[in-house]
Amino acid sequence: MVTLTDILKEIDRGCMAHNMVEDKFSYRIVYFVNDGNRGKKFRVDTTYDGLRQSLENMIRKNLSLSNTIVLVAVTVRKDGKTVHLLSQSCKFDLREYFCWITGEKQKHTGSNRYGNAIYGRLVAAWG
Repeated sequence: MVTLTDILKEIDRGCMAHNMVEDKFSYRIVYFVNDGNRGKKFRVDTTYDGLRQSLENMIRKNLSLSNTIVLVAVTVRKDGKTVHLLSQSCKFDLREYFCWITGEKQKHTGSNRYGNAIYGRLVAAWG
C-alpha cells in the first residue's frame, strides 16, 4: 500500500536525481478517477509547498467505495522539457485499504498474506 508520504519522498528523490531546487518549479499532478468501466482524467497544478494538500484533496474529493483513483504522473517543466518525478503509477482503492486495516486476506490482489495495521508489518498466512 502506497501512502502520500511515500509519494512525496519519491518526488523528492526525482528532484534530486534531476538536480532541481524543489520550490522553483510548478508541479502538475495527473490522475484518473475510475468508476466501473468509465475513467475520467484530471490535472492539478501546484507549487512544491502545496503538493501534500493537493494530493490529499485529490483523494478526499474523489475516492469512494465505488471507484478508484490512479495517480499516473507528477511532472515539472525544466529547460523546456517535461520531467517525470514518479517511477510508477499509484492506485488508491478503499477495498484494498479496508482489507489492510482489518487484516483480511487480499483476494482481489492475489496475495496470500495478511496485513497487520496495528504494528505496520505483514504476517505470512497460515496454510
